[in-house]
Amino acid sequence: MQMIFFIMLGAVFVAVFLLTLFFSMTAFQKNAPATSVEKLTFFDIKGKKQQPNPTFVERIVLPVFRKFLSIFRKFLPRNLVESVSKRLELAGIQDNVKVDVFLGIKFFMPIVFLLVLFFVSIFFKVPTTLKMILILLVPVSYIFPDYYLKSKTAKRQEGIRKSLPNALDLLTISVEAGLGFDMALYKVAENIKGTLGEEFKRVIKEMEIGLSRKEALRNLTKRTDVTDLNTFILSIIQADIFGISIGKVLRIQAGEMRIKRKQAAEEKGMKAPVKLVFPTILFLLPALMIIVIGPAILSVMDLLKVLNQ
Repeated sequence: MQMIFFIMLGAVFVAVFLLTLFFSMTAFQKNAPATSVEKLTFFDIKGKKQQPNPTFVERIVLPVFRKFLSIFRKFLPRNLVESVSKRLELAGIQDNVKVDVFLGIKFFMPIVFLLVLFFVSIFFKVPTTLKMILILLVPVSYIFPDYYLKSKTAKRQEGIRKSLPNALDLLTISVEAGLGFDMALYKVAENIKGTLGEEFKRVIKEMEIGLSRKEALRNLTKRTDVTDLNTFILSIIQADIFGISIGKVLRIQAGEMRIKRKQAAEEKGMKAPVKLVFPTILFLLPALMIIVIGPAILSVMDLLKVLNQ
């Protein structure tokens, strides 16, 4: 029985550690280049080497668990690992170790809650409500990592969509002012903040280490999967292939993006009244009914009391 206790305690520790490790590594994503391209591009745009600032997790704890996680990964289907790796990349988490940590959290946390449920059921007298909560946490702990990843990806893609029209306007102005596309992209990367600016910087770094413009831009579409950005990049690649003026293409794309931004704003404006219906019915109408009908009800009640006397 004592052995079971220590096994369950160890499982709880491993699951909690994996959860802490994943969120710590996600928070400090910018500090550690992981893929081969990132290692080669560990320089800023101007060619100055960036100073690495490894965290405690990366220096001390991560090497200890790297081997364990890599062994665990070997027992999983390859298509599952590739799917998770792609989803992490879309969420802006580009580290093979984070794939192992994510999978570890996804599969260990439900086991931990099952062990905790088993432990408390045997050794403690707990209310049925607590047992039901622990049972509910088993599927929730399995689903939550996917939900977190999906919400992070959606937030990242929405940030790119919002920044894209301004970035295209600036890119168009720079090219029409006489700059080449690569130099114009460099200027945009310097001036546009957020995810899109960081992705443009990475495109420039990849071209600096020898990738062609076409390859670097295609890599950008794989990392973001934003329809508007994919359309823009496809038009640039086709302009390169067929010898079309990039300035003209940029002007057309910038105009289309402005129209789409206006249409998106109008669409949100049209949806606003529909979204306000439920809060209005739930909160405003009851209060209004109390104010209007309340005095009449009180008067009727007083009248009934008088009649009963």
